[in-house]
Amino acid sequence: MGITPEVKRYRTAGIILMISGLLLNPWLITWFMGSSFSLTVFGGILMGSLALLGSGIGFFFKRKEFIHWVTEKYRDFAVIVLNVLILIILVNVLAALMIKKPDTNKTDNSGFYSPQELFKDSIEFMRVVYPGKSDEDIGELLMLTSPYANHPVLEFQEKIQNSKHYNTGFEGIRFDRSVTSMNAASRINGAVWVFGGSTTFGQGVSDNETISAFLNRLDTSNTYINFGVHAYHQSDEIEKLLLLLKKGYQPQKVIFIDGLNDLIRMIETNFHPLETPALAKSAYTSDYNIATREPEASFLRQLPVTRWLRSFIDESGDNRIYPELPWDKYDNVYDPDNLYNTDPKQHFMSTIQRSPYNPVDSAGLRYVVWKLTEFYSANFRFIEKLSVAYGFEFSVFYQPIGVLSKGNPFWRNQATKSQNPLFINVNYIVPAVRKQISNWNLNGFYDISDVQDSCPDCYVDLTHYNPDLNRKIAEAILNAEEERTSN
Repeated sequence: MGITPEVKRYRTAGIILMISGLLLNPWLITWFMGSSFSLTVFGGILMGSLALLGSGIGFFFKRKEFIHWVTEKYRDFAVIVLNVLILIILVNVLAALMIKKPDTNKTDNSGFYSPQELFKDSIEFMRVVYPGKSDEDIGELLMLTSPYANHPVLEFQEKIQNSKHYNTGFEGIRFDRSVTSMNAASRINGAVWVFGGSTTFGQGVSDNETISAFLNRLDTSNTYINFGVHAYHQSDEIEKLLLLLKKGYQPQKVIFIDGLNDLIRMIETNFHPLETPALAKSAYTSDYNIATREPEASFLRQLPVTRWLRSFIDESGDNRIYPELPWDKYDNVYDPDNLYNTDPKQHFMSTIQRSPYNPVDSAGLRYVVWKLTEFYSANFRFIEKLSVAYGFEFSVFYQPIGVLSKGNPFWRNQATKSQNPLFINVNYIVPAVRKQISNWNLNGFYDISDVQDSCPDCYVDLTHYNPDLNRKIAEAILNAEEERTSN
């Protein structure tokens, strides 16, 4: 019996499929493209290749019977898959209903309002905080909730932005009408560099409402450049200064505006004052970083049923009691038996239990004051030597602390704020540090924290200044510099 046209078509199709399966194999494709695939992609291509090869053999030898067989098996497989999918959906819907929902009515015990909370629930209040600004502008000013970006030398840097209210770029500078993206590179040398944390950066205010912007407006004979970075404390600012100097830039003068972040970091960690990172997690990057961290959670781990089952494990197994880090001494990071070296993850879990928002005993508060005085005095001595070596002047300003500002509108209850742990901690530490600064009587170290007394409600949140207070701080800085020059 000769080969019929129908058989010939099946055999032709089978040959084409077998050749395709042999050619489209992962090894040949890898050789042709000159690059390798991930294991998942490699396996997918291999399965596809085998499927083509198997189909070709089926068409070549079984012809029409193969199509009937495939159709029957596909129908059975589809029914099984559909039932499995329906079962998975039902199980996950049930698990989602059983997962404990957070208590949305839980009382906020922080003692103060967040501006985002007030913008959502009390927009009229935020309109008073931001007079003359539209609701859209207020919302945009409050949107900067994740300001950090990676930096290969510093712990992190300010996120580069280009928006209506926040603009940063060249060397991390926040721009204003005097220092722009167009002229920053030409104005950086011979300028006055202003370092600080988020208050110096100007969280919650527009580019032209920062301390540096007002300095440029009030003192047109100099150029003031805003190098403020969220969460930076004074040691981080010095590291940024060193990096700029190593790059060959030369300032006429350097100004540091510090206070709150230094205090917070000294409470949160128990490292040596001069070995304290801006973010506690940065102290463990040798052990936990992008090269060593666990892979992102898989799709299966995100399913409600998986999360529901894991909740039992977490509830029964996450009751570990981590050792309390001592308040009266700092970690010796050069001791191989120190918890920091023997179990860095456990050390971190112990560290995050420390917070300025929690009660700290009197011995702990006294030790924090010692750390801060050691921190400021050592840094001052170093900056002094650095300024001589590189030929620039410098000044350090102890900033207004919003937590202590009488009439700060972001406290939930002015009458009870004195019982709040955050207020108690700050109210103990700040006067002690101010007294130490006064006793030092260092030429170039100024306490301007009382500037807020003339504007006690000039805040856009509990700690960040509004434009009026930024202007007053700029005036206080210029007055101190003028007095220093005259003497």
